[in-house]
Amino acid sequence: MNSNREMDTFVGLRCNDGDISINFPLGYHISEDDNELRKDIILLLTTLSANTERKESEILKRGNVFDEVEFPLQSYMYLIKDFFVRGYYKEQEVLYKVAKLGKINWNRTIKTQKPYVQDMDVFYLDFVTKKNSVKENELITLIHEYCVYESFERIGWLYTEMMPKKPVIVKQERLFRSILKDKIANTFNDKNRMLFRHMLAIIDFEGDKDSDKNYRYGTYRFEYIWEKMIDKVFGIENKADYFPKTTWYVNGSKYDNASLEPDTIMLYGTDVYVLDAKYYKYGLTGKTWDLPESTSINKQITYGEYIAKEDKFKKKHGENMKVYNAFLMPFDSLKSKYPDNANMLKVGGAVSNWKDNTEEYQKIQGILIDVKTLMSINVRQEMKAITGEFELSTDLETAANDVRDKVSRAQRY
Repeated sequence: MNSNREMDTFVGLRCNDGDISINFPLGYHISEDDNELRKDIILLLTTLSANTERKESEILKRGNVFDEVEFPLQSYMYLIKDFFVRGYYKEQEVLYKVAKLGKINWNRTIKTQKPYVQDMDVFYLDFVTKKNSVKENELITLIHEYCVYESFERIGWLYTEMMPKKPVIVKQERLFRSILKDKIANTFNDKNRMLFRHMLAIIDFEGDKDSDKNYRYGTYRFEYIWEKMIDKVFGIENKADYFPKTTWYVNGSKYDNASLEPDTIMLYGTDVYVLDAKYYKYGLTGKTWDLPESTSINKQITYGEYIAKEDKFKKKHGENMKVYNAFLMPFDSLKSKYPDNANMLKVGGAVSNWKDNTEEYQKIQGILIDVKTLMSINVRQEMKAITGEFELSTDLETAANDVRDKVSRAQRY
């Protein structure tokens, strides 16, 4: 375990030659108790899953060359959870097929097959019959047993020390894929269809036994996840109206440039908050050179000035609207140098020398947010779905109000 402080910026789960290591983001407080540590790891993996559109998973092939593959972490988690709740899958749905022989279901036949009329008689050439698939039903159970065992072997240690029974069937990729794809296409139970999709993802996971011992699930750019979490927790959905825009007029034609885009726009009462998520080290080091630089400060002032001066925002939020600015950076609130253990902390503010700094938006406040707290808020629904037991010490509105209050009280540098 480590907290991602060194040159290696990877955050997530890494397996090299069968040895598993976990890299946490900057400022994450790693628990010492084994049960709490398991929750920490699940929280980390769920955060990665919830905030990455393309899951960054890698399997080591040869040397330093990596081929990108989809390491089916969510599927392993899903199968373990489903196994705890429902056990091994047993086919209970009645399947039907169109055939000339077999036990006829007249209701389905009449609704789906074309009748033929001769003289006064109506007859059918094809019938909807009950599908006799005893062997196939037994096979899907064996495939499920295989996938459950694979899931426990990969990440079962996160949940329990137990292992399910070893599968009696060996992996046959083409056969397994064929059966699962058929099940997905012909199953009408949503839970079962979801189960089959996760099973197929596990079967599709490429690599022989040697390469299976080397894989990664995570990201080298956790700053993007930090930005997404800040935006999800504090931001509004439609923030494009708050983007300052520029235009070129050349030879009688109009050319719009790409907008300046602040990370997060937060609304609180009649006030507007422009929040910039900075995955910087200041909360760990306390060194001023780890604070946001002039470029970021000047951008924030531009964002704030645009919102404060535009009449359309005063019409929308009222004449008494105020605009505030803040940088949000990670820290570990349980470290000894933070004796109050508050999950948010104001550490100072930044101003420019080209403004008089009399307006609130001209003073950008520096606020630290406890990483574990933010991650817990961000994925609280996913955590409940996966573990069924994770409870948060704070909820979204409490945390949002906390940072709003801290920013709004920061009237002076």
